[in-house]
Amino acid sequence: MNTYLLSLLVHITGLAMVSGIVLAGFMANRRFWKIYASDRVRAVAILDLTARFPVAMGIGMLLLLLSGTMMMALVHGTYGEQLWFRIKMIMFLLVILNGILGRRLGLKMKPVLQAATSGENISASIEPLKGRLNLFYIIQLLLLLAIFACGVLKFT
Repeated sequence: MNTYLLSLLVHITGLAMVSGIVLAGFMANRRFWKIYASDRVRAVAILDLTARFPVAMGIGMLLLLLSGTMMMALVHGTYGEQLWFRIKMIMFLLVILNGILGRRLGLKMKPVLQAATSGENISASIEPLKGRLNLFYIIQLLLLLAIFACGVLKFT
């Protein structure tokens, strides 16, 4: 039982890390766009601050996967047959898929921001990116909230 509880603790820690990084990224993104219009140098500093977020996100995901696998082994796969667990796994896969799409958005944003620093007018190309990034973060946060809910409520 102690091994199971330790695995559960690590699992919750991993989920909290992932959720916290997504929330911090969302807040940094909103702050970036607020500052970007008036002071691009300060805005770039925000991007530098968030550059290590993917590393922390990867660590959280690794904790989730390892501890989740350990818990499944300890309960002999019992969770795998329950509806709440299946929904949780679908949500987890959607978080990963949405994360990949969000990463691609970030990569698309880089050249646009570099063009802006050279003085080009980029307002037409940056607004759709800004909206899609906000949508990305909102979807990630809702999916993570659903994962928390499935793990806590364990409905049948």
